[in-house]
Amino acid sequence: MRRKNILIWRLLVCTLAPFCAAESQVQHLALGQGGRDWREVGDEFIGLDDAAIDGSLQPFELDPLVNLAVGTQTETGQFTNIFGHVWEISGAPPPFVDDITPWVYGSRGRAQTVDGDLDRPTDVAEVAHYSFDLGLPVALNRVVFFPPEKGRTTSSGGNAGTARVGSTGLLLKDQYPRQYVVSASLNEREFLFTDNSNDFDVIVGSNLNHSTRVAEVRFPTEFARFLRLRFPVLGYIAEVEFYGEGYLPQTRYVSQLFDMGEPVNFGRLLFDFETYRSSGFGRDPVAAPGAPVQIAMEVRSGRDDSPLIYHIVTEIGTEEEVTEKKYNRAPSGTYRGAGKITSVNGAQQTLIPGQQGSIRDDVTNWSFWSAPHNSSGEEIRAPDARQFVQVRAFITSEEAFAFGRLNSLSIEYSPLLANPIVGEVALMEQPQPVNGVVEVPLGKLVTLTYDVRADFSSAGQVGFDAVRLRTPAPVDFQRFEMGDPLTVVEPDSLVVEDRALVVYFPSRAVTQDANVPLRLTFATRVFSFNTVFEGEVFQIGGENLAQSIDGGDATPMVSTNDLQVFTPLQRLTVLSGVELGSGVLTPNGDGANDEMQVSYMLQGVSVGEVEVTIYDLRGRLVRRLVAATRSEGRYAEQWDGLGEGGDAVAPGLYLVRVSVGTDLGTFEQIRTLAVVY
Repeated sequence: MRRKNILIWRLLVCTLAPFCAAESQVQHLALGQGGRDWREVGDEFIGLDDAAIDGSLQPFELDPLVNLAVGTQTETGQFTNIFGHVWEISGAPPPFVDDITPWVYGSRGRAQTVDGDLDRPTDVAEVAHYSFDLGLPVALNRVVFFPPEKGRTTSSGGNAGTARVGSTGLLLKDQYPRQYVVSASLNEREFLFTDNSNDFDVIVGSNLNHSTRVAEVRFPTEFARFLRLRFPVLGYIAEVEFYGEGYLPQTRYVSQLFDMGEPVNFGRLLFDFETYRSSGFGRDPVAAPGAPVQIAMEVRSGRDDSPLIYHIVTEIGTEEEVTEKKYNRAPSGTYRGAGKITSVNGAQQTLIPGQQGSIRDDVTNWSFWSAPHNSSGEEIRAPDARQFVQVRAFITSEEAFAFGRLNSLSIEYSPLLANPIVGEVALMEQPQPVNGVVEVPLGKLVTLTYDVRADFSSAGQVGFDAVRLRTPAPVDFQRFEMGDPLTVVEPDSLVVEDRALVVYFPSRAVTQDANVPLRLTFATRVFSFNTVFEGEVFQIGGENLAQSIDGGDATPMVSTNDLQVFTPLQRLTVLSGVELGSGVLTPNGDGANDEMQVSYMLQGVSVGEVEVTIYDLRGRLVRRLVAATRSEGRYAEQWDGLGEGGDAVAPGLYLVRVSVGTDLGTFEQIRTLAVVY
C-alpha cells in the first residue's frame, strides 16, 4: 500500500488558564485565501490546479492539444501521465483500482503505448488489445493511435491468417491494424473483470476496414476513465494518445493532520465556494451560480497523531501492530516461494516474517469521516474533545466546462468546557439490559433516561449550564434530575423542538466547584435499526463553543455505556401507522371534517420515495398529495376534497394509497375514505 506522509502542523493555541477564560475563545483554523497555503498543508492533491487562481483550488483544465497519457519521466525512467502519476504496466487486470494510479494491461508492447516514443513499436505478433485506466475521470473526445514512422519487420513474426506471415523487411508504418474497436467506461468493474475479447459499455469508435496509418477516433465529449482498444486484425502500434477538453469532473483535496495542541471543541465548517462556466480552453470563465457543480466537505477528528494502525508479519504468519517508523523500515513487495499467500489491502501477496503487513483504520482513536457538508456554516459532524483534526474536499461537476473554485475553508474551535463529558441512554424500566444493549420497538413510544457526567482536567475548563439532546422524533419531556443521589429539579427553562430537547439550568450550573451528574427522562419514538441520541452541553451566552457528549460510563445505575439504541431486524415494517383522521370527509365549508389527514410512519430506512395518492373505485387517479424523497419519521398530509384540476370531487368512496420505494422494495398500504356533502 502506498505510504502516506502525514505531516503534523502544530497550531499555536491559547493556553487554558483562568485569565484566558474571560477572553473570546473561538478561534479559526484557516486554509486558502487568508490562511495556510493549500499545497503546504495538503496530503492528497488529486486533479486540482492551485496555480490557476492565487490562493484558490479548482479542477485542472485540459488542453485539447496535449496528450493526457504522457508526462515527464521520473528520475528512474518511469513513465507518467500529465498529472505526474506513474503508469503501472501488466499483462492482466490489476487486483483493484487506485484513485490516482494510471494503468495499462493487455498485449505485449503495452509499455510502449504510453512511453512518448513515436518510433518505438509494440509487438506485432501479440497486439490484440490494450486496456487503459487513465487514473481519473476526464472529459474525453479523441483517441489517436498509429504505427512507427521508422523501421522494418525483422523476424518471421507477423499476423497469423494474413499475407504478412513470415514476411521480413516490410515497412512498419504500413503494418497498422486494419480493424479496431475503441470503447470507454466509468465503471471500474468493466476494467477489472470484462473479458479482453469484449468491449466496454460505450463504443466511441470502430472501423472494420481501416485504410490509413493514423487512426484518429473522434467522438462527442464524454466523461470516461477506462478505455479499451481491441484489434480483430493485428498490426504494429507505436503509441496511443488520449485527448480531452474542459475541467476534470472529480477532484479531491485531503489536508494533513492538524495538531490543535490539546483537545478542543469544534464549531462550524466555513468555506467560500464559487461555481463557473467556460466557453473553451484558455478563455476567461464567468460566474455560474446555477451550474451543476457540487462540493462535499468531510471532517474527522482523533486522539493521536495517526488515523492508521500499521502491522508487520510475525514468525507464525499472523500480524503484529508496530509504529509507523518500524513499519517503514520493514521490507515490502511480493515474495514467491516463501511464507504464505494472504490478502493485504485487497491485493494477493506472499508474506514472509518481518515483512510489511496490513495498514488499517484506527477506529478506536479516530472517528470515521463525517457525513458530507454541502453548505458553509454547518456544525462540524466530528466528535469534540479531540486534539487532531483532518479535512477533505470533493469537487464534482456534471458538465465538462462547468467547475467549482474553493477559495478558502475555516474550522471553528475553542477550549473544552470539561474533559471528558460522557453520557449513556437506557430504557427507564430496564437500566441494565442484557449485554448492555438497549433494544426498543420501531415506531413505538418508549421512555428513556439520558445520564450525563462531566470531569475536569484543566483549571480553564469553565463548565456548562445547558444541555441539548437531538432526537429522531418529537419528545414528551418528563423530568430533569441533578445531584448524587439524583434529585428532581425544576429547570430554569425548557425548549421542546421538533427533534430536539433543550434544558437550561444556569442557577445550578455544572462547574469544577459544583460538579454533579444529571439525568433527562423523556418519551419518544425511533425509526431506525440503530439510533444514536446525540447531545451537547454549552454555556448560555458563553464565549466557548458547545461540546458534544461522548458515549461512556456516566452512572453506575446504568450499564449501557453508550448513546445508541437498537431495534431487532425481525421487527422491520418500513411503512406503518397509516391512519386517516376521519373515515368521512365532508368538504362543505362548515368547519367540520372539511379536510382529511393522512398520517404514516417511515422506519428502518434512511431514505425512501414516498407517494400519497387518492383514487376512485375504478382505479383512476383523483389527486396526488405528495411525491417526494423523505427520511425516516412520522408524517401527515392533508386532502381538501379537490381533484387534480381544482374541482370538488363527487360524493362516494375513494381509496387512499400510501407507498414508499426503497432498496428493499416498495411498501404500500391502502385505506378507504367516504366523501359526503
